[in-house]
Amino acid sequence: MRVVGTRKQYQVNHLPSGAVLKAGAAIQETALALAAVPTTGVRRGIYRFATHAQANAHAEEALTRAIARNLIARKLVP
Repeated sequence: MRVVGTRKQYQVNHLPSGAVLKAGAAIQETALALAAVPTTGVRRGIYRFATHAQANAHAEEALTRAIARNLIARKLVP
Protein backbone atom coordinates (compact mmCIF):
# COMPACT_ATOMS: atom_id res chain seq x y z
CA MET A 1 0.00 0.00 0.00
CA ARG A 2 1.31 3.44 -0.93
CA VAL A 3 0.69 6.40 1.39
CA VAL A 4 0.31 9.78 -0.30
CA GLY A 5 0.30 12.90 1.86
CA THR A 6 0.36 13.39 5.59
CA ARG A 7 -3.07 14.85 6.34
CA LYS A 8 -4.52 13.43 9.52
CA GLN A 9 -8.14 12.27 9.50
CA TYR A 10 -9.82 13.19 12.75
CA GLN A 11 -12.11 10.65 14.35
CA VAL A 12 -15.52 11.60 15.72
CA ASN A 13 -15.23 11.73 19.48
CA HIS A 14 -17.31 12.96 22.42
CA LEU A 15 -14.34 14.94 23.78
CA PRO A 16 -12.48 16.47 20.80
CA SER A 17 -8.90 17.65 21.16
CA GLY A 18 -7.83 21.28 21.02
CA ALA A 19 -6.35 20.84 17.54
CA VAL A 20 -9.65 19.52 16.20
CA LEU A 21 -11.59 22.39 17.78
CA LYS A 22 -9.14 24.92 16.35
CA ALA A 23 -9.44 23.42 12.85
CA GLY A 24 -13.23 23.42 13.12
CA ALA A 25 -13.28 27.04 14.25
CA ALA A 26 -11.17 28.08 11.25
CA ILE A 27 -13.55 26.32 8.85
CA GLN A 28 -16.59 27.84 10.54
CA GLU A 29 -15.07 31.34 10.43
CA THR A 30 -14.45 31.02 6.70
CA ALA A 31 -17.96 29.71 6.07
CA LEU A 32 -19.53 32.59 8.01
CA ALA A 33 -17.44 35.09 6.05
CA LEU A 34 -18.87 33.68 2.81
CA ALA A 35 -22.50 33.53 3.92
CA ALA A 36 -23.77 37.12 3.44
CA VAL A 37 -23.55 37.36 -0.37
CA PRO A 38 -24.49 34.44 -2.61
CA THR A 39 -21.38 34.42 -4.78
CA THR A 40 -18.26 32.38 -5.22
CA GLY A 41 -16.29 35.34 -6.49
CA VAL A 42 -15.63 33.63 -9.83
CA ARG A 43 -16.90 35.66 -12.75
CA ARG A 44 -18.75 33.87 -15.53
CA GLY A 45 -16.73 32.63 -18.43
CA ILE A 46 -14.36 29.98 -19.60
CA TYR A 47 -10.91 30.07 -18.12
CA ARG A 48 -7.81 28.43 -19.54
CA PHE A 49 -4.59 28.47 -17.58
CA ALA A 50 -1.11 27.55 -18.72
CA THR A 51 -0.05 26.35 -15.28
CA HIS A 52 -1.60 25.15 -12.05
CA ALA A 53 -0.03 28.15 -10.33
CA GLN A 54 -2.06 30.52 -12.52
CA ALA A 55 -5.26 28.59 -11.81
CA ASN A 56 -4.55 28.64 -8.07
CA ALA A 57 -3.85 32.38 -8.15
CA HIS A 58 -7.15 32.95 -9.97
CA ALA A 59 -9.04 30.86 -7.41
CA GLU A 60 -7.41 32.73 -4.50
CA GLU A 61 -8.29 36.11 -6.04
CA ALA A 62 -11.91 34.97 -6.50
CA LEU A 63 -12.09 33.81 -2.89
CA THR A 64 -10.63 37.14 -1.75
CA ARG A 65 -13.28 39.03 -3.75
CA ALA A 66 -16.06 36.89 -2.26
CA ILE A 67 -14.85 37.38 1.31
CA ALA A 68 -14.47 41.14 0.76
CA ARG A 69 -18.00 41.45 -0.66
CA ASN A 70 -19.41 39.49 2.27
CA LEU A 71 -17.58 41.60 4.85
CA ILE A 72 -18.84 44.78 3.18
CA ALA A 73 -22.39 43.38 3.08
CA ARG A 74 -22.18 42.61 6.79
CA LYS A 75 -20.81 46.13 7.40
CA LEU A 76 -17.74 44.74 9.13
CA VAL A 77 -15.44 46.81 6.90
CA PRO A 78 -15.99 50.53 6.24
